[in-house]
Amino acid sequence: MSRLANIITLFLLATNVASASDFLFSTINVSHGLSDNQVRYILQLPDGRMVFTTSGSLNVYDGFRFKYIHRKTSDIHPLKKYDGHYRMYQSEDSLLWIKDAQKLMCVDLHQEEYLSDLGKYFKQRGINEEVEDFFVDSEQRWWCLTAEGLLQYDTSELLEISDNIGRLQDLASDKDHLYLFYNTGAVVCYDLKTKAKSYVESAYPVDEQAHFSNTSLVVKGNDGFFQLRNGSKGGFFFFDPQKRSWEKWLETEYTLNTLVVAGDGRAYISCTNGFWVIDRKKGDKQYFPNLKTVNGSTIHTEVSTLFFDKQGGLWLGTFNRGLLYHHPSRYKFVHIGRTYFPESSVNDVIVQSFAEDAFGNIYLRTETEFYQFKALEASGYNLLPVSRDLLPNQVFEKLNEDTRQVFQGHSYPAFHMDGRGWKWLGTPDGLKLVRPEQQEEQMFFTEDGLSNNFIHAILEDRQHHLWITTSYGLSKVLVDSVNENIQFINYNSLDGTLEGEYADGAAFEARDGTLYFGGVNGFNFLKPERISSPPLPFKPVFTNLFLQGKRIEAGNRYEGRKILARATPYTKEMELSFNQNFLTLEYSALNYLNPFQTRYRYQLAGIDNDWMEVFSGSENFRTNGILSVSYTNLPPGEYLFRVMASDNNNQWDATASELKIIIHAPWWKTKTAYALYAISVLLIMALSVFLYLNYTRKKWERKHREELLLQRIRHLIQQQQLLEGEKESNTSKKATNLKHSEGTNPLSPADAEFLSRAIKVVEQNLYEPNYSVAQLSRDLCMDRTGLYRKLILLMDKSPSSFIRRIRLQRAARLILEEDLSITEVAEKVGFSSSSYFSKCFQEMYGCRPSEYAENIKNST
Repeated sequence: MSRLANIITLFLLATNVASASDFLFSTINVSHGLSDNQVRYILQLPDGRMVFTTSGSLNVYDGFRFKYIHRKTSDIHPLKKYDGHYRMYQSEDSLLWIKDAQKLMCVDLHQEEYLSDLGKYFKQRGINEEVEDFFVDSEQRWWCLTAEGLLQYDTSELLEISDNIGRLQDLASDKDHLYLFYNTGAVVCYDLKTKAKSYVESAYPVDEQAHFSNTSLVVKGNDGFFQLRNGSKGGFFFFDPQKRSWEKWLETEYTLNTLVVAGDGRAYISCTNGFWVIDRKKGDKQYFPNLKTVNGSTIHTEVSTLFFDKQGGLWLGTFNRGLLYHHPSRYKFVHIGRTYFPESSVNDVIVQSFAEDAFGNIYLRTETEFYQFKALEASGYNLLPVSRDLLPNQVFEKLNEDTRQVFQGHSYPAFHMDGRGWKWLGTPDGLKLVRPEQQEEQMFFTEDGLSNNFIHAILEDRQHHLWITTSYGLSKVLVDSVNENIQFINYNSLDGTLEGEYADGAAFEARDGTLYFGGVNGFNFLKPERISSPPLPFKPVFTNLFLQGKRIEAGNRYEGRKILARATPYTKEMELSFNQNFLTLEYSALNYLNPFQTRYRYQLAGIDNDWMEVFSGSENFRTNGILSVSYTNLPPGEYLFRVMASDNNNQWDATASELKIIIHAPWWKTKTAYALYAISVLLIMALSVFLYLNYTRKKWERKHREELLLQRIRHLIQQQQLLEGEKESNTSKKATNLKHSEGTNPLSPADAEFLSRAIKVVEQNLYEPNYSVAQLSRDLCMDRTGLYRKLILLMDKSPSSFIRRIRLQRAARLILEEDLSITEVAEKVGFSSSSYFSKCFQEMYGCRPSEYAENIKNST
């Protein structure tokens, strides 16, 4: 009876096998950078990057390149209670847990490396018992199965579970309820608040347990839990926790590998050959054993895993053919290629024109044939050769119409005047626009957003959008109705456009609004209103940093500085030295649907005055939609780099990725250095003020002392003059008496003037040690005998004594007024020998020169 049921089931399944044309896949394999083609599991990180584990490595994919994280034997932790298929969980923001039969591994994405000792790691987190199995529930909580029970890491609370239900294989959660799935097919619900068991429900009777006892995979849906089970058979089940009931939706004679639930509630199941799609709400089951690729080939292989990303793309991981990617918004343009044309010629088929008859039938012309194009619901599309005689006249005339036009004396392959009266002209090198209100022509090229510079045809649809066919892809022209800004939206082979170039003038709009574009080896058609694409769900991710052209790795030191403590996607701030200011930043918008249709806006606050916009064909737009921005010779300071991304619709949301960049000044320009400079200046100023004040004080003191000394000198001179006056008076009296007795007369004015002149001449030559009586005689215009007689007569002194007396008087003043040594004083007053000077000084003043100042001080 069971065998008959299986045959009936297989027959029913065979009737529901779907056409592979429902899904069209692009291939991604080792030729694109995947480490190897044996894909084990697929997961998407919270920042949007994809993770693909293969038999050889772990691959992190940013839409452009694969980052490999390699593991060693020491990175594998034994997990003796797990015998299931390959599984991967994510906890926190950076930990990836990988389970395989009897194995557990963990990857720290912050450092992009495996944790080397998980046993030590568990003990550091308070888990001292041996971990026999490991789970992460729907609320991102860790659960460790130990000999004592089920331990929740966050709370360290132990949930005692009974072993009499079977062997625990999987778990899931729903807020405060935990659901344990056993190899017997039973699910046990626990209330996490009370730690009490709520109920037990089995998916199938005891006699079926052996069919599904080996492995389990549970995925939480909107209204319950989906489960894959394998044993001698494969089974797909659904558990409704509200009704506490099970449903079996699929039973196979082969293994079911992986399960994922799409946003519309449909379940996708990978298996040993292809995959299943099951819509539980509608009761539909579709099986896809054949996988069709965009290049027309068909793949028959085991699909080991599958995954739906947040952009709506379906990823299939195969056993030995790498990755397959499908998105329902890809291939918007239907591509009727070379295989549809029955022509036997080996040359290229060039579709040159289109026409429509009164009944809505579409015709096209190649270089040698005419065809009628038909869309058949059952078998797809068909091209029927039509002879010239069977073509309606108006169709024939339209198909042979010369589309080239002459404007201002020049012939153009494409020409169109739109509803505004603007003239659009296609050239082999750019798109030309002539506006009636502007005298200057405007040219557009790939750097302005065009798909390609060689323009073949221009068509305006009913929404007044222009469609431009080129030598590579199509461009849609949008004109802002307010400021008349022009924007291009490009479509390429990922949208289904021709791989080769389009033909001149081969663009046509049918009465139902369908657009047709012809070219080399085929043509495209589409309904413009059906074009739509989902918005980008993630902010751009920081993927790479280059300093002076060198790629920076996380954790490494460069010139003594660890620039990236974490991997770039987790870096929100970085510090650079003053000579690390030549940098390149790479960001990925994670546009897996069509990276070439990505647009970026970026701004480095403090450098860029406004947002800079980048699109395919721009200088900073790299292959596969990566933004690469370089800045050179940035001055020290703090900067904020912001970047946002949009798809082809050019709709920007205010959310931007931000990166704080700090470029430190050189040590001589740091705040500390400037503080030291300021302190040094203040110290110099303070020292200068101190020295100035000290100098001023000493100068004042010296001046004061000099004034005191001058006063003392004047007093002494007055005393000396008084004494000398008294002496001279006595002498004068004696001399007078003598002279009276001898009959002589007192000094005349002429004699006084002579003495004054003689003193002046000696003082002028005071520093000359060799100034002699003979020189004095010559200076006074007298002979020596006459001088001698004159001085003896007037001063009672010989000329040599007269000169010496004047020298000694000056010496006395120098000793009192200046801080000079005896030798210096002797030299200044013309004595060649200090000993002779001292002898003469003592004879005149009664003390040695060194004692003179002290004696004068004591006398006052």
